[in-house]
Amino acid sequence: MKSKGLYLLASALVAFTIVGCNKDKGEIAKVNGIAITNSELIEYLEAKPTVRVVIQGQTVDVPVQDTLGFQAMQDLVVRKLVQQMAKEEGVAPTKKEVDEEISLRGEINPGYVKNLQARGLSMNGIRAQVEVELAQQLLVSKGIEVSDQEVEDYIKANKAEFQDPAKVEMYWILATSANKAAIDSELATGAKFQDVAARASMDPEAKATGGKFGASRFPGGVPLNALDEKIRNAVSAAPIGKGTDWVSLPQAGQVAKFYVIRRTEARDIEMTAARKKLIKRGIQVARGQETKDIKESIQKRLKDAKITVSDSNLKGLWEAFEKNLKKSADETKMPSENTPPAGN
Repeated sequence: MKSKGLYLLASALVAFTIVGCNKDKGEIAKVNGIAITNSELIEYLEAKPTVRVVIQGQTVDVPVQDTLGFQAMQDLVVRKLVQQMAKEEGVAPTKKEVDEEISLRGEINPGYVKNLQARGLSMNGIRAQVEVELAQQLLVSKGIEVSDQEVEDYIKANKAEFQDPAKVEMYWILATSANKAAIDSELATGAKFQDVAARASMDPEAKATGGKFGASRFPGGVPLNALDEKIRNAVSAAPIGKGTDWVSLPQAGQVAKFYVIRRTEARDIEMTAARKKLIKRGIQVARGQETKDIKESIQKRLKDAKITVSDSNLKGLWEAFEKNLKKSADETKMPSENTPPAGN
């Protein structure tokens, strides 16, 4: 049995989240008195060919396969098929089970609901997301029993999995090789590192975060194990309250300097009843995956399902998809495969 990451597997978030838009709700914003409507937003999202991502702390646009709207529709088709399978297998989650699951995740991660709401999900959207995640897990783990002792044995054998990792909180300046000398000169005059970072860094979030590294994603500090090796080595060796030397980044000509505010050591996570419940489910899911291929079942259902698309912006893409369904179905991912695991 694959043992790595069972707790994370059981608590992982579904990849696809939907902003709670409705074409009938009218406008979503105004720019100098001119409205942006929900229909404009939805049409734009359906055809958007790029997605904004963070790479080495820098926000960049990268192209997507097809469009975001079409990927979203594919994900939603898969979600519906998972729910139909769960109903046929007699494991479809009830409303009570969904609400209990949300409470369970909130007990482990107090910011669980608020973080999803900040991304645009309503409570109905959160319930729908949790329902399909739970349905998928119950499909895979159906009929598999795991004892409490097996859970305790797994915890003892995988201590590193149940640790809050070592973290670092720091400012940073993103620059090019050409302008790092000017920045060094300014710092040498006694200017505060964070002031220079907020004003002169190429990081697009520098002003909003006050020059802090990863502040929007990791408000409690950036896990050291999430950093590039060169950055991790530099900030691990730097004294608190001191800046590092310039670190070369993978992007051509880009460099970064860091100023460590504080570091925290790794610590053991308290193994509450809620966490043990998720660990047990994770073991069940891992064992189920040894004999059950839900992805293969989804692929077959994709080929057999009667799917009609009425949206004119997506209809042509779907027709092309159906013509090459076998190849596309092989690339279709289950919801939990598309997203990073949830934090602790």
